[in-house]
Amino acid sequence: MFGSYIDRLYGRSPKWRSVRNEFIKTHNVCAACGRKDNLEVHHIVPYHVDPSKELDHENLITLCGKKCHFIFGHLWDWKSWNKDVVEDCVLFNSKRTNRPQVIKFAQMPPNKMGYRNAIFNIINSYFTWPFNHSFKWNNKQK
Repeated sequence: MFGSYIDRLYGRSPKWRSVRNEFIKTHNVCAACGRKDNLEVHHIVPYHVDPSKELDHENLITLCGKKCHFIFGHLWDWKSWNKDVVEDCVLFNSKRTNRPQVIKFAQMPPNKMGYRNAIFNIINSYFTWPFNHSFKWNNKQK
C-alpha cells in the first residue's frame, strides 16, 4: 500500500518494485543458503553509490532476509556493503552443499538387539568411560 511512497522517500525509481518482483520470480532461492522464503533483493553495488545500476539485473542478487542479507550483503553492518557478495555466496553455498554428513542414529546398522541397544551403548559408554574397569590408568595392570 505504502510501498511506492516509501520507495520515493528513499530515492528509488518508480520501476523498482516491478524489477524487484520480476527478479525474485526468476531467482527464487537465496544465493548463499538456498532458502526459498523471506527473500530480498540486494544490490551488489548500492544504488546510492551508483544510481544508474539500481534497475540493472547484473547488479542484483537474491538473499534471504533471515540472516544472509545482513551477513553476506552487509558484512554484519547495515552501513556497509560487500563488494565480493557474489563470490562469497557461491563459496558458502558450495561448502554448504558439499559438507560431510553426520551419521544419524537412523543410519546406524542394527546389531543383534536392534537400534535401541546401539543408541543405549553409545550413551552408556559416554557416561561410564572414566569409570569402566577395562581402562588402565598409566598402563598399569591391576
